[in-house]
Amino acid sequence: SNIMKKKVAFYLNNPTLPECDYSSIIKGNPGLGGSEYEFLLVPYLLEQRENEIEVYLFVNFKGTFPHKNVFCVRRLYDVCVLCRNMEINLLVVDIKYFDKNVLDGFSRSLSVLVWAHNTVKYSLLDLFVKLPYVQKIVNVGREQMELYRDHLATLKSTYIYNIFPIKEREYYAAEDRDNHNVVYMGSIVRAKGFHVLASAWKKVLSEIPDAQLYVIGSGKLYNRDAGLGRYGIAEKDYEDLFMSYLTNEKGEVLPSVHFLGILKEEKLGVMGKCKVAVPNPTGVSECLPITAMEMQLAGCSITTVLHPAYLDTVFNKSYLYRNPSRLAQYIIARIKSPSDDVGALYDFIQSRFGVEKNIERWEQLILHPDEVGVEEISEYNYHHKKIKEKLRVYKMRYPLLRCIPPVEIFYDGISTVKYYLSRMTEKLKR
Repeated sequence: SNIMKKKVAFYLNNPTLPECDYSSIIKGNPGLGGSEYEFLLVPYLLEQRENEIEVYLFVNFKGTFPHKNVFCVRRLYDVCVLCRNMEINLLVVDIKYFDKNVLDGFSRSLSVLVWAHNTVKYSLLDLFVKLPYVQKIVNVGREQMELYRDHLATLKSTYIYNIFPIKEREYYAAEDRDNHNVVYMGSIVRAKGFHVLASAWKKVLSEIPDAQLYVIGSGKLYNRDAGLGRYGIAEKDYEDLFMSYLTNEKGEVLPSVHFLGILKEEKLGVMGKCKVAVPNPTGVSECLPITAMEMQLAGCSITTVLHPAYLDTVFNKSYLYRNPSRLAQYIIARIKSPSDDVGALYDFIQSRFGVEKNIERWEQLILHPDEVGVEEISEYNYHHKKIKEKLRVYKMRYPLLRCIPPVEIFYDGISTVKYYLSRMTEKLKR
């Protein structure tokens, strides 16, 4: 029956990943970035199921993989050549590595699913609308997709939550839930906002003197070749910034701060000892952070910024602040308030990010892409979502309105506004 199967290839591009044994990914993330983990997990899960799909995994780093069909390649061009030779006509590629120049050359034989593990730039949305071989943009979060609701790319968009395999409840329950411990987990680079937490820490201590901060991660999580500063935690300039908040006059690390580096399974034990968790306090660069799920499953209650990534992943949204300068107040309030119910947290994460429902969405998308249509908007009215939906309907009806830029540009800053002004002036010149 193999002849009838639909062939799909996943391309995981990250040559800096170490040679490693990745064969137990079903048990959890072995210390990869979230998007790399999903690029290994989803093809593996698709292979394990009874379906009409034959899966191929293309990687450009060595390792031991549990997948049946793994090919080591150097670049996207080689992937496309192999797809053509092997009659694979659907390729899943991370938006970071979408390369129009390469893919145009194979557009006759290859359809592409763009997997958006990063926020999608408007220039790319405009491009995806025009390219017939881009079949769908797969967002990893529903709220991320809603941000550009009033862009025509919505017609080619869907979302499938990042999958987080959970088996048993046991090892997530923690003993003492009423401690004053706070945990941060993530890459220690500027985009992940650790400096915001560092700058808030002394304020937290002034109110709760026995508070402890546990920091899981390093500046090397995504780039193993990064050159680190004197404390060996992050790149020098960035380390100098956040350590100025976490050291005393002599330059010694405060006794309440514990840097633990990159941890694998041990991270659950650390998080299990903490009452409050702070994932990326600025939300910059987040789409659907698996860290937020791991933290909650370990029994932590979260406080962080009000942002699509956390509207999707945080169970108790009452401690999401609008302004990162309020982080210290929110941590203090979170420490003083009762913890969230671990059972309810577990059910929330299992029902939303569990394997079954999301892998079925992948199967549906791969086998019947045309049946995957535009969904209703979700319940949170974040960034004027209802106005965006009306605009989308009007843009569909009246093509002249399509030159109206997306509402989101007013939140996105000067560069996006400039991009749209330049586009509109070009159109007027024509």
